[in-house]
Amino acid sequence: MRAVVVVAEELGVREALGAALRETSVVFIERSVDDALRRMVTVPADLVFLDDTPKLGIEALGRLQAELPGVPIIAVLGRGDTETRASYVVAGASACVTKPFSCDDLNRVIDEVLASPAPRPHTQMLLPAVMSAPATVDRHQTALRWISRANAMLDNPARLAELFVEAMADIFGVARCAVLLENDGAVRVAASQGLSPVVADSLRLSFTAGLMRTLEASPALTDRATVADPNAARDMSLLGARLAVPLLSDGNVVGAFAIGDSPSGGAFSRDDCELLALLARTAGVALENARRYSTVSHLHGQLHTIIARLTSGVVVVAPDKTVSMMNESAEKLLAMRSHDIVGYSVQRLGSAFADVALRAMTEGRPLVRQEVRDPATGSTLGISAAPAGDHGVALIFAKVPQRDADRAGEDVLGSPYWEFLSARVAQEVKNPLVAINTFAQLLPRKYESPDFRTQFSDVVQKEVTRINRVVETLYDFARPPRLARQRSSVNEIVTNVLSTFEDKLRAANISLTTDYDMSNPIAELDPLYFAQALHNVIQNAYEMMPEGGKLKVDTRARGGACEVTVSDSGPGIDAENAPLVFLPFFSTRETGMGLGLSVAHRIMRQHQGDLRLVSSKSGSTFVFLVPIGGSPKSGAHVTDGAPAGVMNEDSPGR
Repeated sequence: MRAVVVVAEELGVREALGAALRETSVVFIERSVDDALRRMVTVPADLVFLDDTPKLGIEALGRLQAELPGVPIIAVLGRGDTETRASYVVAGASACVTKPFSCDDLNRVIDEVLASPAPRPHTQMLLPAVMSAPATVDRHQTALRWISRANAMLDNPARLAELFVEAMADIFGVARCAVLLENDGAVRVAASQGLSPVVADSLRLSFTAGLMRTLEASPALTDRATVADPNAARDMSLLGARLAVPLLSDGNVVGAFAIGDSPSGGAFSRDDCELLALLARTAGVALENARRYSTVSHLHGQLHTIIARLTSGVVVVAPDKTVSMMNESAEKLLAMRSHDIVGYSVQRLGSAFADVALRAMTEGRPLVRQEVRDPATGSTLGISAAPAGDHGVALIFAKVPQRDADRAGEDVLGSPYWEFLSARVAQEVKNPLVAINTFAQLLPRKYESPDFRTQFSDVVQKEVTRINRVVETLYDFARPPRLARQRSSVNEIVTNVLSTFEDKLRAANISLTTDYDMSNPIAELDPLYFAQALHNVIQNAYEMMPEGGKLKVDTRARGGACEVTVSDSGPGIDAENAPLVFLPFFSTRETGMGLGLSVAHRIMRQHQGDLRLVSSKSGSTFVFLVPIGGSPKSGAHVTDGAPAGVMNEDSPGR
């Protein structure tokens, strides 16, 4: 496969070119010319794509041509006019493509440019032509044993460097050897044997000169006797090194192995050099995997910290029906200690609790609204269980308030709030566990793939961020907003909020009409929180009309309240989902967390007001009730038998 380097500042261009080229090429994406040139020191490029932006452009094209003679450069232009294309061709571009481009056109241009490629030397791991007695079979077997040990030490990066020093001393019988690694912009001695402590502690090498510059310019085994750069020879002398070989990670030089003179006093054999190069390649992979493992372990610990902060109890039951995890809240709710439960049968939690877990595991589906009596504490627990595939079942539970548990005939756990909240939180908690566990299982088989490591590292970080966002959101709901009420013009707040949507509505082909009460109603409210609630509802209306439509906003003073009505011409919300729209995490769309309307509803309740929904096939209408001189009249929260916050089509205030 050919090697292609993409130089682009814009994320969208980088992603588009990467996706289009990866089927036929190995793609390296860089944001600047400097990064691209450094990349191509170790990865010879067959082709370069250069994005036309103010910071790149023709000047960058000139730099690339000067540093990479003979390498074709394709310019990706924002404008396809003749003058722009001609200026790039005159400056030396091999071809031009115009954004947006099609994959077929892109491949056609590439084929034309590479139709008669000029031969270019490719850098590879070169070995000096030194010959002596070949390395014995025993030496190779010793190397394999050390490599096997290294692969088993991914959880200890610091120890890995020491291990490779011991390996070099054992395999080659040298008195001096060292492992050099990049750290904080400089290359330092990470571990050594036979080297003066003063040298080991004080030596700092740079990629701009000396040994590291030589190894980066040509990732080859270097012999002090033949190295051309006097600064590189000086660095090797300080290390007492006869041979040095680079350590590579994801195509970049990140360090080096250095070994002293051969025990025989003569030159190292070619087999010795090949064995040292093999050990260095293995070390590069092992050190990179150790770093990734450390990152994942840190994220795993972060995840457990987040779960520990949940006020709800969390228990994970493994497929073998033993408890594999139990957070601190679960210990408090069940009056049990985790070290007495984790690793033991789920039956220790009680038969009713175990029944919910085992039914969810057997049936392979979530169970919600499960109410059990805990005999140990005498309290009633509401449990939701969500299967986690090969990892068992995750259970989230909380204590049902006694006043509700004792209320005859009323199923608190059957409320839409509990059903959706518990199911979504259970889902959000188990997903990061699945991602991290999958990474740990696949790492031994796929650790040599940089794409695999990068992909799963990104996934783990995103999942930890996701569950942390859920936890913070739950905390926000647990803490009511502190309102700073003041006499404010409702019309003025509505006007200000709508002004922030003008450009978006125009671009989406949504027409806006307003009808304000001419009396300019004044209400006691927090203008910032009320504006947030109104913004959330208008944003919801905007998202419900992706193909365009109509948005109407009215204000009316009615008795002791002011009504703000937001109507859209979207698809509406069906009767089944209408009672659920104000629940946290509920959404009829695939994207978003489903919090906008619930936040708006909560803010209005904090104002002793309300937010109601009228929905039909021809659109939805949300009605804000803002108290002007006190709370709305009794009965304002339930109209014509509709659930709280929901009105029928013939309800007043539409």
